[in-house]
Amino acid sequence: MEFGGSQALITILALIVGGLVWRQLTKWKRRDSESTSRTDHGPGKENRASRRDSESTSRADDASREEYDVFLSFRGPDTRNGFTSCLYHRLRDAGIRVFFDNEELRVGKEIHGELLNALDKSRIYIPIFSTGYANSSWCLREVAHMVECTSPSGEKKEILPIFYDVDSDDVKLKTKLYRKAMPKHEKKFGSEELKRWENALVEVARIKGWDLKGKGQGEQIELIVEEVSHKLKTRQIIVTEHLVEDTDQIEAIMKLLDVGSGGVRFVGIHGMGGVGKTTLTKVMFNKLSLHFERCSFLADVRTLSQPHDGLIELQKKLLSDLVGHGIANQIKDVDGGIKMIKKALSNKEVLIILDDLDKKEQLEKLAAGKSDWFCYGSGIIITTRDESIPMTQVSLSSKVVLNQPEVILRYEVRGMRFDLALHLFYKHAFRSDSAVEGYDALSREIVRTVGMLPLAVVVIGSNLFDWGKDLGHLDKREVWDETLRKLKEGPFEDVRDTLMISYERLEDKHQEVFLDIACFFINTDKTYPVIMWKDCGYFPSIAMRVLSQRSLIKIRDDNRFWMHDQVRDFGRYIVLRVYPRKFCRVWICEDALKLLERRKRNEDVVALSLTSDGCSDGIASEELAALPNLRFLQVKGIDMLGNFGNLLSELRWLSWEIKQNEFYAGSFHFANLVVLNLSRSDIEDDWGGWSHLRMTKKLKVLDLTDCPKLRRTPDFSNFTSLETLTLARCSNLISIHPSISKLQLLETLNIKGCSSLGELPEEVGSLQSLKQIVMPQNFRLSKLPERFGNLRSLSSFKLNEHPKIRQLPDSFGGMASLTCLTLHGCVGIKELPSSIGELKTLIELDVSATGLVQLPDSIGNLKKLRVLILRGTKIKEFPCTIGGLEMLEGLYAERSWDPTDKNLEEIGKLIHLKTLNLAFTSVSRLPPQISRLHLQKFEVGSIELQQVPALPSSLKFLAVQASDFSLVPHPSSITNLEHLELQRFSNSTNIPRSAWRDYQSKLEATSMREQPSYRLPSHLSTLKLGGISPLPQFSNLLNLTVLHVIDCAISHLPVNLGLTHPRELFIRRCQSLEKIPGLSLLRCPERLEPKGLNKLVEIQGLSELESLQYLLLSNCGLIGQLPNLAKLGKLQHLELEACPNLRAIEGIEGLESWVLDSRGRTILERLLDVSRSIWLSCRLPMYDVFLCSKGLDIRLGIVNFLHYWMLQDRVSVYSDRDDLRSNEGIGEEILQALGNSNIYIPIFSRNYASSHCCLRELAHMVKCMSESKGKRRILPMFYDVEIDDVKLKTDLYKSDLDKHRTNFDNNEVKSWEEALIQVAAMKGFVLKNTSYEEVLQSIIAEVFRARKLLNADS
Repeated sequence: MEFGGSQALITILALIVGGLVWRQLTKWKRRDSESTSRTDHGPGKENRASRRDSESTSRADDASREEYDVFLSFRGPDTRNGFTSCLYHRLRDAGIRVFFDNEELRVGKEIHGELLNALDKSRIYIPIFSTGYANSSWCLREVAHMVECTSPSGEKKEILPIFYDVDSDDVKLKTKLYRKAMPKHEKKFGSEELKRWENALVEVARIKGWDLKGKGQGEQIELIVEEVSHKLKTRQIIVTEHLVEDTDQIEAIMKLLDVGSGGVRFVGIHGMGGVGKTTLTKVMFNKLSLHFERCSFLADVRTLSQPHDGLIELQKKLLSDLVGHGIANQIKDVDGGIKMIKKALSNKEVLIILDDLDKKEQLEKLAAGKSDWFCYGSGIIITTRDESIPMTQVSLSSKVVLNQPEVILRYEVRGMRFDLALHLFYKHAFRSDSAVEGYDALSREIVRTVGMLPLAVVVIGSNLFDWGKDLGHLDKREVWDETLRKLKEGPFEDVRDTLMISYERLEDKHQEVFLDIACFFINTDKTYPVIMWKDCGYFPSIAMRVLSQRSLIKIRDDNRFWMHDQVRDFGRYIVLRVYPRKFCRVWICEDALKLLERRKRNEDVVALSLTSDGCSDGIASEELAALPNLRFLQVKGIDMLGNFGNLLSELRWLSWEIKQNEFYAGSFHFANLVVLNLSRSDIEDDWGGWSHLRMTKKLKVLDLTDCPKLRRTPDFSNFTSLETLTLARCSNLISIHPSISKLQLLETLNIKGCSSLGELPEEVGSLQSLKQIVMPQNFRLSKLPERFGNLRSLSSFKLNEHPKIRQLPDSFGGMASLTCLTLHGCVGIKELPSSIGELKTLIELDVSATGLVQLPDSIGNLKKLRVLILRGTKIKEFPCTIGGLEMLEGLYAERSWDPTDKNLEEIGKLIHLKTLNLAFTSVSRLPPQISRLHLQKFEVGSIELQQVPALPSSLKFLAVQASDFSLVPHPSSITNLEHLELQRFSNSTNIPRSAWRDYQSKLEATSMREQPSYRLPSHLSTLKLGGISPLPQFSNLLNLTVLHVIDCAISHLPVNLGLTHPRELFIRRCQSLEKIPGLSLLRCPERLEPKGLNKLVEIQGLSELESLQYLLLSNCGLIGQLPNLAKLGKLQHLELEACPNLRAIEGIEGLESWVLDSRGRTILERLLDVSRSIWLSCRLPMYDVFLCSKGLDIRLGIVNFLHYWMLQDRVSVYSDRDDLRSNEGIGEEILQALGNSNIYIPIFSRNYASSHCCLRELAHMVKCMSESKGKRRILPMFYDVEIDDVKLKTDLYKSDLDKHRTNFDNNEVKSWEEALIQVAAMKGFVLKNTSYEEVLQSIIAEVFRARKLLNADS
């Protein structure tokens, strides 16, 4: 087991051993004798070692020598400031470490070595293919290197391509786009290199990736992040490089934790320092984290708990990981934190690891050692050097719980087995799994000498590798022999002496940065320190990289500084004991008070912190006057008294957490201040400090985050250098001062969480440098400033889900840099200003789910527009100028029922159109010109459709929804077709009420007509069939890897010799299906999902599917037994739901005695990398939550948000789909879901009552709730309506019900009225006053309350 601590310790021990062989090392050139001339503003010379070891990236936390998660390869001018920037930040937000060519790699610097180095250290490669990608030799070199990195067998690397504004054929060099760019490189790089690049492009283009054309980039980014997160398992934490797992010890701890046994398990891991406790727990965390609802790994508890509020911050971190920031930020003191933890975690199965405890108090305040704090099934692991801490008794719950231990189960970590320690040494000393010839005996003796202690093995091995790589054999052997002799002599020299050597070799500016971090910035975000250091001329990018390379610091994934406690103590020792740095920084409250009270001039002090509660009431100006060189001042809850004018000319950073609004200073301005952080202060609008800060001309950052009493911002007139203004979570802020117009250098305005802000001042439109506005959710804004269109630097504007905004300002066309405009869900916007046609740089326009009824003719002037999204709108006709969108590649109008055929022929002029989506519309004809387009993807579906012309042979993706397939051309003639979806309209299809009668008559006519039997293209890779009968002939489909058969009236599914390659087979709601013959013929199936097969009695051939990894069996009521599954050795995921007759699973090791839950859903996952017999289980009711909404209104907004995040919390959700609703009644699947759900959430929107399906579901919810005797609940959500609307006290819903009476029985409509009135009287959520996060937390709390009732009942 490799030591899991910081690489700082590796450096420490390396220096110790290095001191012992110093005479040998003096033969070498001193690596750090040359001072670097490089600055943050341009290139410079670096010594050879620095070049070899550096890793350039825009993220300083990636400056460590650890692997990147993702390497983004892109053509800067094409996508850097738009799509790629958004993708980068979303990946970062998801905790993914991304290499992004940004701040560090500038024009004029040789970047190829660093880029290739980053490529080697990345796990996933994402090339973003754009029109200009092939023009860049760097991009081509990168993609070629990606292919080389992913080629070797055993490499866990992969390429996930994104086709931004090109097709895969472009990248395969089948078109002129990339093909004509390639010869330009031949003269400089040669034909052989050019051929390598071409081969790489073709190979990568064959990989399944993401085609962005015609799709909302926001949605696609979420899909990309989700896929990457899944592949990387971002819940996991970085363990260490060159890991050697001690599986015996892992399995021993796993048995103590006994996941799935019930009860709450506390496991205490103890052992000496360096034995590998942290690494063991990190490995355990990574193996188990996906199997708990929430997880938290609190590292370095001993160090982080030392400050006065350390335990409070750890409690906040714990709750933030497990339930979110909103609850965590409510903690005010330790006792309050204890209550909050107990309340928040009592209904969640959690995994908590508390690493490196040294006091029982830490356990008591964070986990209490009490089982009733946690939900049954939770696990708590602690690590410590103190054996007495795990001896703590566990306080039991008052309830009797099976398998609940009364003590913390202890495990003492043993030293590594010799063979594992030797393997670990090989990995570090030789970067191999075996020794270099002639060094095996020496290796074995060194490992024995250090006692197989992982820390020592890692340090000695790593440094022997580093020292020997530039030496010949004899010199290298001499170093090894000398090292072994010194190890046998022992003991090691004092750590402080060796660290002093490292410290003294740092440049002066790097020493300043090192001491700042050691004294003030451990576990602190690096953003503000960097700004201060830059203004002081310390060149922080270089300094942080040097400190990181020498393992003196690490920048964690959350952008915070980390430093090993011994290195921290050394830095503070320098400050406290060593001249000339003595007392230059003061962080201890008592020392700071004594220093200030003396009032003796001290020019050495550069930084001072007074943040402990109650340490002082105020600081007098005379006290700070004695510290003329102070550049950093951090105070909390302390008043400033006296005249501070011109006292602190060197002050760059003032962080002041103010606890009262009174201001006592007579003069208070600082000429060189660049960072003013007043976050978490109780200041109000009339705070007297604002008038004194007007002389602060250099201020770049003003942070007012979490100032709840602030209702209006200050006057910004004197902050003309401001670049970042953060007002996040100022929940009572109602206005921004008009002087914001003076901030002509402002680039970022963050108003996220400003839920009371009613309007943006008109002056925002004058901010010529503004590049980013972070808008809040639940914004009360009813309009944008008229001059908003003057924001000429704004590149992307997203105004999603703002229902009160009725129109865009006429000036909108003035946004000269705008490339992406998204108005999704702005239902109040009925039309766009004609000036929209002046957005000459606009590439993507998304008006989906808005209230638009028409597009202006000026839209035809958008000559660069490539993506137009009209999804779910009420647009009645395409504009006559749509044919003028000469670069349009994607047109999306699905689920827009109202468009007529008028101007439809204009689509035939879109010669660059690659994607056309007219699914679930009302078009009756398609223009014949469509056959001449070079479409790649086409979706069409309409009940009015009369004839479909010949389809383009270029199609790769075709999806057709129709009631009569005799109108649709035969797809077998489409030679390039890879993906085919055929869905027949039926009674279960949701359509507009106005078309019901015509629709019914069409269905009746086509039901009597014989439907064609399709012959399928042999090269299909994906086939999805819905409601198709008879099935096509499954012959010669040798490339088919995905087959979905849904709602088909078939008695058996023929799997024959022509259909043997599918890896994914879904069979759902085929009510007549009785058998699946030939299943054993499938060659390499990985996923099988039979669902809703009411007549299926057995699954023949299942026992022979040796490659199967995922099996889901749902709603197959007649299946009583599965065949023996002994051959399914690769099966990792087994999910069973609503199979009441299924009682046992035979043949799978570890599940011999497993008892299934016939009522709900059982999920079993096997830890194959630990043991074939270890399965983790999770039992859930069939559905925790049933979401009911009027789809076209809000499905892509609040419904999508709730559904996604509840799934993240392991809450099972059913969200009704339009295609499952029936015009005659509630569809079978929805009816079943209603009967098997615990909580119903009807989301009342303005159009909710217009849907008879929604009203039927609501009445059924009321019935189910009344029959449940309090076990089921309805939680109504009032989205954009008032409660009185739902109570039928206004005309909004009453008018819809009056219309329903013409089509439905009066008694049924009466039951709907009663259900509306009854549900409106229940406690629920008014979205106008509640954040999405608050709604989510309340729902989850109700979910677990319902689960407890079910558990108690059972």
